[in-house]
Amino acid sequence: MEFIVDKVSEDSFYENLLIGLPKALEKLPSVSDLSLERFSPVQHNNICAWEQKHGVLLPEDLRSFYASSNGLLYTYNFFYRESGSDEDKVVGKIEVNSLNDLTQIYGYEIKPDPGVNVDGERYELKLGADSKVFELVNLSDVGRVTLVYINHRYLPTIWMHNAAMKFYFLADDFTTYLKMCVHHLGIPFWQFSFTGDGIPEWSEMVFRLLAPAVLPLHKKIEDVRKANEQTVDEELSNIPLNKIDLNIFRTARPQPSNTVVLGEQSVSPRQMKKKAGKPKFPTKLQRKSVHQKK
Repeated sequence: MEFIVDKVSEDSFYENLLIGLPKALEKLPSVSDLSLERFSPVQHNNICAWEQKHGVLLPEDLRSFYASSNGLLYTYNFFYRESGSDEDKVVGKIEVNSLNDLTQIYGYEIKPDPGVNVDGERYELKLGADSKVFELVNLSDVGRVTLVYINHRYLPTIWMHNAAMKFYFLADDFTTYLKMCVHHLGIPFWQFSFTGDGIPEWSEMVFRLLAPAVLPLHKKIEDVRKANEQTVDEELSNIPLNKIDLNIFRTARPQPSNTVVLGEQSVSPRQMKKKAGKPKFPTKLQRKSVHQKK
């Protein structure tokens, strides 16, 4: 996915950016008021100024995105009842902060050994004194999607940061995160499905009505992974295993461990020591003198 306006028209740019989501939403019942807000591109010198101010380099895909559009805001309304009242309305949204709103955040715990560890089914993020975190999307003050630099030697990754100040891994890069937004139809708080708490019940209801196959209901991400692994193990357990008979690899009759084979004779190690002083050829290999050949 590229974010370069010079190669395509502005309409084609947003169509490629949203990967056909507007057409898919138009076919869904009770979905209306699809809206896309367009933003001007950010000048190259302004991007460089932001990088110099914060002491980091934007990843190539995010830099190209801001060079094409200073943020993203795509919304739609979904009514889960026929009444059409605001009480029954849910606003789906795909949003990315502008470059000016890509602000640095603080308040996280600093560890002496920054990095990423695997804790069971999850990634555990440890931030150090050189780490930097920027707010990419604000989720109504109950959480935020962040761009995390562990240090200047590593490319940033995308993490969910909840109100309890815990980080949960979302994506390796910005392009993957945008694809995840489209895949989850921009349903509010879908990012919380990757946390230990899970999504709110009303968001789960919207998934049930709009995209029941996207998000397994009443389950957390790690529970789904364990269930899938167990299913694979059960399927493999029903498949008979082919066992190899190791006897097929025996090319010669095994000999006792204390015997060495020389020609057609079997000689024990004790006999080899006695004969070691005067080595002899076997009788049939002894040479005859020239006058004996006649």
